Amino acid sequence: MTTLHTLDQKLLDQRLTSGLAPALSMRARYNTPVMAKFIASKFQVGEPISSRNSQVKSAEYWDADMQSYMYLQDFVNTVPSWQEQFREVVVQANDRYGKGLDHEIEEILELAPEREERFMEIMDQDDADGAANYWLGMLQISPDRNPATYLMMRVGRRIGEHVVMCLKGYFRAPRPSQLCPAVLPMIDPPGTPSLPAGHAVQAYLMSYLLAYSLPNIPQQTTPNNLDTATGPLFDLAYRVSQNRVVAGLHYPIDITAGRAVGIACFDALQDVASIWGDRESETGELERQPVAARLTRDTSLEARSLRARVREEFPQYK
Repeated sequence: MTTLHTLDQKLLDQRLTSGLAPALSMRARYNTPVMAKFIASKFQVGEPISSRNSQVKSAEYWDADMQSYMYLQDFVNTVPSWQEQFREVVVQANDRYGKGLDHEIEEILELAPEREERFMEIMDQDDADGAANYWLGMLQISPDRNPATYLMMRVGRRIGEHVVMCLKGYFRAPRPSQLCPAVLPMIDPPGTPSLPAGHAVQAYLMSYLLAYSLPNIPQQTTPNNLDTATGPLFDLAYRVSQNRVVAGLHYPIDITAGRAVGIACFDALQDVASIWGDRESETGELERQPVAARLTRDTSLEARSLRARVREEFPQYK
């Protein structure tokens, strides 16, 4: 029987000589004496870790999904009253645009004939990663070539998710299929309340972050009145959000409120220095930092805001 040590040796030999097919590629499940030979390090094994801290840093961009938590914390520190503000946004959207339960249900049923045409979209966009791929494809964003832009998207998703789950827990609105047996969802409804729609909050927040970081995207308008912004990124946000109504998972007012929260959240994020820099700066540089927006971490790798770095990756759109 082949021992684990022998298997590790064979895998290393194959990788170093002829390589391994992606489907066959494996990594050792434990450290072996062989592994140490391939570690390029000027440090001795027994050297104290503390002496390395001033010389060695991890890469500026790492797991974007995890790195986004740092920016979430900056948002929470900078806008401590966001929950009260955004709850009021949802209430105002419901008061202004809500049509009553009967009309909301009727609109869901009227959209049902579109399910066949949108079937693949709805299934693909059901989870967060599937929906985010549409933004990556529209702007040809690559995590390797455009790490700051990819991180900006992840930050929008992370903050949007945090915001919307807190709001859902506050309003605790039931899903359409819980109140009307005539509504048969295409897929099982998520185990979360309905209002506001999470897809809508995240979709519009990502679109606003990208559009206002890169204002010269063709056919895109980015006026000071955020509610009137138009262009392909916002059309995409509308489509992804509307698909949730077509699927029978949300009321139309969930989408309207979600869009309003996404806009309010983007407006608040412009005060977060690590994300937007100076609100008044068109470049996104950290020209000034309000006390509330000062970062609580080492900023040696982040001399520029995330927006400034996004603009550097897409100079044709800045």
